[in-house]
Amino acid sequence: MFINDESSFLILASQNLLIILNLQMRYYSTNRNTPEVSLKEAVVKGLAADNGLFMPSHINKFEPSFFEHIQNLTFQEIGLEVAKKFFGEDVEESKLKEIVFDTLNFDCPVVKVTDSIYSLELFHGPTLAFKDVGARFMARLLNFFKRQKRTG
Repeated sequence: MFINDESSFLILASQNLLIILNLQMRYYSTNRNTPEVSLKEAVVKGLAADNGLFMPSHINKFEPSFFEHIQNLTFQEIGLEVAKKFFGEDVEESKLKEIVFDTLNFDCPVVKVTDSIYSLELFHGPTLAFKDVGARFMARLLNFFKRQKRTG
């Protein structure tokens, strides 16, 4: 690879350093027959080359204090904290907050099924289908990477 200016070199070096230090989340194929990729690559590709699904190489743990105070958080705030565990190394927090809060701009009630089982109803969005959470999030994340490409 030929690098023709200092800023390109610095960008490439910092990206490689993040990967070397494992500060950037990597995603592997569930079929395990393709190299790990970045979040951006996983989102843009959708499926791995071996037709597997992309999964995070690790999941960052929550501190116990998160669960001790979860009842004081809104649905959107909980969503942001979860998203930060998966994507916070790849998407700056302010942008991730925009994506999560825009995705979860409707209520998803927790409904009691039995004395010890509860269900999160994900079908209260604009199309009344569970995809209103997952598909909306992925579309907004893809748009984030698309805009990033235009500005960077």
